[in-house]
Amino acid sequence: MASCFGRKIFFLNPTYSVKKDIVSDLEKNEYEVYVIENYRDAKNLLMKNPDSILFINADAQLSVGAWYNFVRTLERDETLATTITAIMTERMKQSDKDLFVKTAHLRGGIIDFDDGLSSVAKKINEVLLAFDAKGRRQYVRANLVYDRDASLFWNHGSKMHQLKLLDISSVGMAVKIPKVLENQIIVKNFLLNGGTLRLGTRQLVVDTVVYAVKQSTDCTIWVLLLMPGTSPTVKDEIRHYVTKTMHETLLLSINGDRKDESDYNLLNYYNLATKQKPMTTASKSTFVSPFSHIPGFNG
Repeated sequence: MASCFGRKIFFLNPTYSVKKDIVSDLEKNEYEVYVIENYRDAKNLLMKNPDSILFINADAQLSVGAWYNFVRTLERDETLATTITAIMTERMKQSDKDLFVKTAHLRGGIIDFDDGLSSVAKKINEVLLAFDAKGRRQYVRANLVYDRDASLFWNHGSKMHQLKLLDISSVGMAVKIPKVLENQIIVKNFLLNGGTLRLGTRQLVVDTVVYAVKQSTDCTIWVLLLMPGTSPTVKDEIRHYVTKTMHETLLLSINGDRKDESDYNLLNYYNLATKQKPMTTASKSTFVSPFSHIPGFNG
């Protein structure tokens, strides 16, 4: 079940066009999206992030039979079985598509490229909508507490102050203010004009407004919102940093974990499944929708 924060979305070994166009668009639409380049990292990530959505490019890295075996092994682990899996393909035979649909636990269905990339994007969005991928969260936020390269510089009282960023999204941020500013009377709706946002090697000039002032045991925190006139370019830069930071944090979470060394060609699920009685060919549309139970869905 998706939390109020939605679900993590993983693309395993995506094609260049999917990564360049679809993944980028999902990030701009504030989905929490990650790319897994190597299938040997997939299970470690999925184990630590249950209830995620996984889109597998089944045309590379492994054979069709090995990908089938991979998917079937997800079903046999209590945590991995919570993953909502979809297969993406442009080369798979119809008989193998039928096999996946009829015998594998493929809640996301099969998405093929026959009708072009725009159709693929539409089908991916249908999966995300059906499984409430976004949840109630409107904006993806990166934790920057331990990021030494993330600060807001603000000139106030003829002095430049460095405000440590604690987190950030494309609409706002939380900052820890220095002691010298704690005695300043800063209240909600106070404007901070002409601040310089340093994110790694990038510096962005931003205008912000105080949304809230919070007191913790050891510091004062300002919650700041970007002003409505903030340019799309600045927001894209922030979003890019959010994505980069979250990717790095995710990979760090499996640093040191033993990679998946399974030889999926040697497992027997595919061989046994193909020896079953011949299956009737599905309809020409190879996107098999798992959403017919959802009221009002017309996929």
